[in-house]
Amino acid sequence: MDNARLIAIYAVVVLHTSAGVVTGIEVENNYWWVGNLFNAFTRWCVPVFIMVSGALLLDPQKQEDLATFYKKRLSRVLIPIVAWTLLYLGWAVLKSAITKEPITAAELGTRVLSGSPHYHMWFLYMIVILYVFTPFFRIIVAHSSRQNLIVLVTICFVLAAINFGYTFAVSAQPRSDLFVNWFLLYLPYFFLGYLIREDSTPRSTIFMGLLFVLSSVLTAAGCYYLSLSHTVKFGQYFYGYLSITVIPMSIGVMYLLKRLNSPLLGASWTRPAANLTLGVYLIHPIILETINHLGYGPNTLQNVFTIPAVATIIFTASLAIAWILRRLPVLRQTV
Repeated sequence: MDNARLIAIYAVVVLHTSAGVVTGIEVENNYWWVGNLFNAFTRWCVPVFIMVSGALLLDPQKQEDLATFYKKRLSRVLIPIVAWTLLYLGWAVLKSAITKEPITAAELGTRVLSGSPHYHMWFLYMIVILYVFTPFFRIIVAHSSRQNLIVLVTICFVLAAINFGYTFAVSAQPRSDLFVNWFLLYLPYFFLGYLIREDSTPRSTIFMGLLFVLSSVLTAAGCYYLSLSHTVKFGQYFYGYLSITVIPMSIGVMYLLKRLNSPLLGASWTRPAANLTLGVYLIHPIILETINHLGYGPNTLQNVFTIPAVATIIFTASLAIAWILRRLPVLRQTV
């Protein structure tokens, strides 16, 4: 699980670094394809985070009353949500002053109510509601056979994929509503994480690898053809975490990650680094946007190595800042 969290958070940084290329470069430009491929091959990152949470939290053997569970889990998320919501609202005001594009208090309030004070924070707003219901989901797991859970996950995936596809077709804006309902769409990933963890049937590494590669290629191709025939915004349907290509991609990656039993960075470093993934997730957009503003972002330095190089710099800097914050008494709970 620590390996999965570390690899997934690096993939998140690569995804966000490449996103600006996809939306900021003309589709006919060859460099657009560089951003498209990096983006397509990392779309599994958020589903893996949700599956890791399900694998860890849905174990029915964990005996905790509601008060204990909420105290341990919700406090871990609520403090960062409040702190970083305020910071990113301030960040938005600062950027508006620099760009001389005024932002109103009403718009800032709308961002909070829609669960997106910044584009990446939707995940925390979604996951905190998911945590609220987790003790009750444990009861479902404890009293359901594996076969019944597979049926439940399959039905939920079908309904979530249809909902996502329909919403995107209508507005190309899948997260424009109030955030309190989002967790319902990600329930299948949550339960699937537990099922994959408990799956003792040998799964072919070659098959899962091919599933990942094929799904990623289809994601990139689908985004390209929809972008050409409609707009880049509609092309990003294939980037959605509930698109018809990202769901199988994420399943394949989770099974591949399950085979990484040895600590990625060694026994002494892997767990401490994995515990900083929330901090990296929260911090990295500020560093990315600062690099872009200074003219050293992937759109300026158009090279096949630019995206992974910039992403690695951002990841390393975010990890270091998160490490520092964890050692400051007043700020340690914010990451």
